[in-house]
Amino acid sequence: MKFRQIIMPLSLFAGLLGGCSSGPGEWEDQRYAVRMEAADSVFNLGYIRQAQQHYAEALDRAFLTDDSQGIHDAGFNLATSDLRLKDYKASLVTLRRVSDALTVRGWTEVQQADLHLVRASVFDGQGQWQDAAAEARLARNSLDERIRFRAYALGGLASAAMSDRAGLDEAITYLTSSKDKKDQTDLKELLIWRMIMNQNWQLAADGAESLVKAQREETDYEAMRRALRLEVRALQGMGQEQAAENVMRRLRDSDREQAKQ
Repeated sequence: MKFRQIIMPLSLFAGLLGGCSSGPGEWEDQRYAVRMEAADSVFNLGYIRQAQQHYAEALDRAFLTDDSQGIHDAGFNLATSDLRLKDYKASLVTLRRVSDALTVRGWTEVQQADLHLVRASVFDGQGQWQDAAAEARLARNSLDERIRFRAYALGGLASAAMSDRAGLDEAITYLTSSKDKKDQTDLKELLIWRMIMNQNWQLAADGAESLVKAQREETDYEAMRRALRLEVRALQGMGQEQAAENVMRRLRDSDREQAKQ
């Protein structure tokens, strides 16, 4: 079967958008392929609700054809779309359905490590930091180094939210070994968190504003909003309440418009 595109939630999952091409003569269900391609196209344009519908149809098709790789790929992307829409319950239901289906088809925990990454993101979105960190640790077992780097980054964010300096430092150390541009951006976000923990407010505010600009230019608007939240924290730490409120208004404006997509 041809490997389909795998989307990844938030900036932490950027760079994992391509799959491997199939070899000549390799089987692929065309109805599944059409739905996945349509979903990928609208997802990348920011039309998440439309993508959600197409991925759900692709997942149903993969079950019909008993295609385990298709179940994984469509399920992963559907759960990611649910996550982007902040439908956390739906995302967890999708992940459970897909994981159960893959397990009975012989997939190991290591092969399903990326599903733990999405689950970690769901818990992160719900503010369940300990659960997010635990799922991120499971995702570290992936054979794909891209998944491992994202798992450390997400685990670092959960650690920062819990004021777990050791966990944050561990993630920073691991990400420092990567030369990948996306990993370096994730590293910068974690370093800003450490500045905030150290009460280096001005450095954190400057770093966060720079990160906002970088994420905007990369069209990663979810990550841009996270950087805006960091800037608000830093400005509040300096006692610059009006400046913090101005940044918060920018954040609310972006959140409001994203909700319409």
